[in-house]
Amino acid sequence: MKLINTLPGGYRRVMDTLLGLQTEMITAVNAPFAALGYDLVLSGCAVTNNNNGTVTIAPGIMYVGGQTVRFDGAQNISADGSQAIILAAAVTSTPWPFADGSVKNLYSEIKAIVGVQDPNNNTQLKITTTLYNLQQYIQDQIYQSETIGTVKTIKDSTGAFIENFDENGNGVTTRWINWAIDKDSAGRAIIGAGIYLDPVSGLQTVYAAGQTLGEIDHVLTPAEAPTPAGIPPGLDGPHKKPEDGGGNNEYYVNGPLKNAANAANGHNNMQPSIVYYRVVKVA
Repeated sequence: MKLINTLPGGYRRVMDTLLGLQTEMITAVNAPFAALGYDLVLSGCAVTNNNNGTVTIAPGIMYVGGQTVRFDGAQNISADGSQAIILAAAVTSTPWPFADGSVKNLYSEIKAIVGVQDPNNNTQLKITTTLYNLQQYIQDQIYQSETIGTVKTIKDSTGAFIENFDENGNGVTTRWINWAIDKDSAGRAIIGAGIYLDPVSGLQTVYAAGQTLGEIDHVLTPAEAPTPAGIPPGLDGPHKKPEDGGGNNEYYVNGPLKNAANAANGHNNMQPSIVYYRVVKVA
C-alpha cells in the first residue's frame, strides 16, 4: 500500500494518489475470493423465507462475477434456483456542481442484482431459501476433510443440509453441484470394503464395494433356534416334557422355538447405528 508523503515545494494531484490507492484496495479485496472460485455472500444479505415459494433478501456485500460489490436487497424473489445474483451494468453518480461552474460525475459503481440463473455456470450464487456465504464455504472445507475417495458423510440434525439438494437428491446449491444424496445407503450402516479378520473367532470375511448385507428382522429357522445343552440342534416341535407323556427320544425346548406355528415372529437384528447424510460425486 502507498503512504502519502509530505513533500516541500508542492504536491502532485491528490486524485492521482487516491486512484492508485483505490486500485490497490480493490485488488487486495478481490484476490482471496477469486481464489475460492465461487460467488458468495460476504456480509449481510440475510434471507427470509416468505413460505410461498419466494424469499426476501436483505442488503449486504457480495463477491459476484470477480468483484466485491454492494447488493441493495430484493423482495419476493422466486426461491426455486431459477434466479441468481449477477452483476449489473455500471451506473454513474448524480452529477455534482464544481466551483468553476462545471457539473461532473464523481464516480461510477457496479452493484449486484437479481437475474436469470445461467445453467452452465456452477459458480453462480443461486437463489434458494439460503444464499451461499463465506461461513458456509469454510464449513464445506471442513466437510471436505472427511471425504473418502468420492464419498462424504455429513451429520446434520437441523435439516438445513438437505436444503442443498432437490427432490431427486441432486445438489442445487453452489458447493454441492455435481454431488447427490446416496439413496442406496439409506438405512444402512457403513462397512469398509476389503478383507476383515475377526480377532476372536479368526473368521475371515471379504466385503466387496457395493455389496449389500443384513436385515432388520430375521426369522429363525429350526436349525437356528436356541436349544438347551444336550438337545440336538435342528429339532422342531412339538416336543413334550417326559412328565407330560414324552418318551426318552422326544425333547422339549425351554423357550420359543421358531417352528411353523411362530415362524413369522422376527426379532430386531440392527446393530447400534448413527444416521448421517451420505453424498456421492456424480460428475
